[in-house]
Amino acid sequence: MAEKHEVTGIVLPNDWDIQGRLIEVVLYGEDESEFVLTGENEKQLFAKCHHRVSCFGTKAMDNRGRWVLTVERFKVLGDEADCGYESEFDFGGVVGATFPRMWRN
Repeated sequence: MAEKHEVTGIVLPNDWDIQGRLIEVVLYGEDESEFVLTGENEKQLFAKCHHRVSCFGTKAMDNRGRWVLTVERFKVLGDEADCGYESEFDFGGVVGATFPRMWRN
């Protein structure tokens, strides 16, 4: 059963197509919840990866057993620097070297 829900967290990439293009993002909530983000705002949220946001929409379970939030509106609360997620982590190697070949240039 679908219900209205608001969650605050960090938008992160979750899935890519065979050409390496982003096709799905998730919102990792402050309460450790996880929602696949969909809806009319989906493409705008792709551009907000690693940003802290608050999303409001309809919460439902998809046919794969994952929570989905169909976003009606969202608000950016912080940018990449504010999210607490270190996106430029230096592990001494080539970034992306361990990704599947299709994800690398």
